Amino acid sequence: MSVICPGCVGGEHVLPVPEALEDVAAAAVDPSAAAHLAPPPAPQPGPVRDSAAVAVLVVLAALWLLLGVLSLLRPRPDLDRYGDAYRAGYLLGGLVGPAVLTGAALVVRMLSRRRARRREEELLRGGQARWQHLVARWRSGWWCRRCQAAFFPVGALHPGAPPSPLLAARHYPAWVLGTPAPAPATATGPGSAPSPGTGGQGAGGQALS
Repeated sequence: MSVICPGCVGGEHVLPVPEALEDVAAAAVDPSAAAHLAPPPAPQPGPVRDSAAVAVLVVLAALWLLLGVLSLLRPRPDLDRYGDAYRAGYLLGGLVGPAVLTGAALVVRMLSRRRARRREEELLRGGQARWQHLVARWRSGWWCRRCQAAFFPVGALHPGAPPSPLLAARHYPAWVLGTPAPAPATATGPGSAPSPGTGGQGAGGQALS
């Protein structure tokens, strides 16, 4: 079955949207229209952020370290009468706590980022399925070089789907996403679709906006 443009009611000037974008000059697609006819972008993984617990542990470690440094700057008591273990604990005790908190922060960060990555992978898999569905809808559209407009033939969007009206390029992404634009207004210029109510309107055709 040949595909007929609902605007000019002809089939010799129509071609699938992917083919129209392969050669903009040959298809006579305006560059601004070509930007609207571009395929839906593939989903990308989101950034993996650290949890709030990591920030809290790092802040506590920094404060503890600051207190330890300040205590070392104060006048020291006479440590000669104490054993080596006591002197080492006095001098290094302010560093043990921050080191423990820093290690805990690294462990929490590793675990939280692993969970976040797993969650992003699951979301990406769902997004890939949605994206493939949108690409299939995008490929089902047609472009009329004479009318400089797009349309979906009967059954293109899904089995039994009615034909779309003639679509200005800026409305094409909305139809691909399944959120058709409002009723279009009359267009001007050669090759545009006839306005509603005129006898020359094609099956399912409406005017461009």
